[in-house]
Amino acid sequence: MKAEPCPSPERATETPGERDPAPRAHKNPVSVVDRRRVGREEDGTVEVGAAEPNLKPTYVEELEGRVARAEARLKERLAELEEEARRSRERVALDLERRFADREKATLLDILDIMDDLDRAAALAADTPSVAKGLSLVSSRFAQFLERRSCIRFSPACGDAFDPTIMEAVALQPGEKGKVAGLLQAGYRQGDSLLRPAKVAVGTGPQDAATGEG
Repeated sequence: MKAEPCPSPERATETPGERDPAPRAHKNPVSVVDRRRVGREEDGTVEVGAAEPNLKPTYVEELEGRVARAEARLKERLAELEEEARRSRERVALDLERRFADREKATLLDILDIMDDLDRAAALAADTPSVAKGLSLVSSRFAQFLERRSCIRFSPACGDAFDPTIMEAVALQPGEKGKVAGLLQAGYRQGDSLLRPAKVAVGTGPQDAATGEG
């Protein structure tokens, strides 16, 4: 009978389950080298989970910033122009209103002068009743026109205190000092504004009155 060969020392220590062991994992970690220039670390490795790099070129960012600043300046300028336009409209409206008021006042004053002439003519034509009546009728029509435009007649009475805000002293005559001594022409108001002051004679006081009599 054949004698079996003795196993070598190396094979004698192996067990049946260790004859074909699986390849062991490499001890060093695998690194991926990225040859691209964008988003690459200095050593060429790509960090897993890192933030995405800004792919916009610098000049694009500069252009976007310039556009944003230009838009902001444009909006600011448009707001300034709108404000200037609003103020201009207000100035034009106020100027037109003032001009209209001035022209209306001038027209009303002309009508008042005509009414005064008609009243004087009617007084002179007292001996001719038909003429005086016709003149008074025309004057009354003008008075109605003035009333429709809120023009109110006022006539200070003798003895009233002289008020320079609504009266005009055109003569001095004996009478109580500082008081109305006579009415020469009626005044008119239009709303809260004075259209024409009343023309009056103002008393000069007892001393002047005595001088006037002597």
